[in-house]
Amino acid sequence: MTARSLRWRLLIAAAAYISTALVISALVLSLLFERHVKAWIDGELNAQLDQLIAGVEKITSGELTLSRTPKDPRFEKALSGLYWQVEFGAEHRVLRSRSLWDFKLTLPREQQIDQESRHHRVAGPGGQELYLLQKRVELPARLGREQAYFAVAINEAEVQAAVWRFANALIPLLVTLGIMLAAAAWIQVSIGLRPLASIREKISSIKSGAQARLGSEFPDEVRPLASEIDSLLDKRDDEIEVARTRAADLAHGLKTPLQIIFGGIARLKAKGDAELAEDLETAARMMQRHVDRQLARARLQGRRMDAVADVKSVATQVANVLRRSPDGEHLEWLVDVPSGTVAKIHTDDLAEALGCLVENAARYARSQVTITAMKEAGGITIRVSDDGPGIPKDKMPDALKRGERVDTSGPGSGLGLAIATDIAEAWHGTLGFTPRADAFAVELRLKSAKTS
Repeated sequence: MTARSLRWRLLIAAAAYISTALVISALVLSLLFERHVKAWIDGELNAQLDQLIAGVEKITSGELTLSRTPKDPRFEKALSGLYWQVEFGAEHRVLRSRSLWDFKLTLPREQQIDQESRHHRVAGPGGQELYLLQKRVELPARLGREQAYFAVAINEAEVQAAVWRFANALIPLLVTLGIMLAAAAWIQVSIGLRPLASIREKISSIKSGAQARLGSEFPDEVRPLASEIDSLLDKRDDEIEVARTRAADLAHGLKTPLQIIFGGIARLKAKGDAELAEDLETAARMMQRHVDRQLARARLQGRRMDAVADVKSVATQVANVLRRSPDGEHLEWLVDVPSGTVAKIHTDDLAEALGCLVENAARYARSQVTITAMKEAGGITIRVSDDGPGIPKDKMPDALKRGERVDTSGPGSGLGLAIATDIAEAWHGTLGFTPRADAFAVELRLKSAKTS
């Protein structure tokens, strides 16, 4: 695929969209997980704050102390990452968990006294950054109505570590999801571009003659394109028909003056001016060959390439016509074509090509002309053979050239084999010679057509 490939562009766009969506999804999921973790931590820290507040007692000396502390064992382990601290009265007498060891937290000074806990980030022991939950409370009358600060904190790194563990666990899932989405994008693009491939295949079928138009069996988005192509083909056929008609008119228009010229040549010969008559006849014959060839090409152009012809029917008709000709009336004719032999060619074109070949065979045959056909892999071979002298091997290439005549002693323009070659090539076929010991044969190879 190249940078100009539509498939490549769609896949690049899909890959960019999928990658962006997955990255955003990873960030959003990590953020949601972090919020969930912090909400869970807030609940745990609030519960521990409540335990601290509920554990405040006044001893006999009048000092405030804690009769019970939170039971989490991390509070007993030095620098464990989970800490609590309480400050009483204006002198800020401090009680703290064993996990703080000899470190004292610097608690923010709240201005409000309420039941709501507040979040802060403070420095902790060992360079830790702590996520701290704090309440400023006025103790009840039995405890002297002193103001106290209660704080519970956790190492922020533990929260981030949990988020990173979640993100790392998320990566394989997102990679797998990305691969699945990329595969889905590939399938989607392939299915979406399939109608364009279908158009290409149908255009190839039109070129080969398998069908005439694209048709309308396409998705709604592609149908207008197919319709425009069909309209273009219709316009092309109309223009070819006009050009074909003009070429035929021109060729027909020249035939009458040529007949007049040939008449004048005959009169010159009768008067004894043979040299001038021969020069004029040579030029006139050349003109006639061009006219005949243009007439044949005009009939050939503009054919719809989805036509088919029944080979047996056409071969029989051609043989019946030529067996009544002066060259064919003394010959034995044999047509051996299996029924149901159908070729991809217009009936008129097959008749003209066979007419050229059979006419040549009748002209040179001694006693017999044979027309046979056989089905081969993907094609049909039509053989026209006669028991005449044939064409020397060294002359065979020249026999197929335009206007070339191997035998110049007899009548004819030398265009029969060339016209048959043009017709064969127009229908994606070939024309060739098959010399044999007892006969000479010309083979016309065409594509076979399916029959219902």
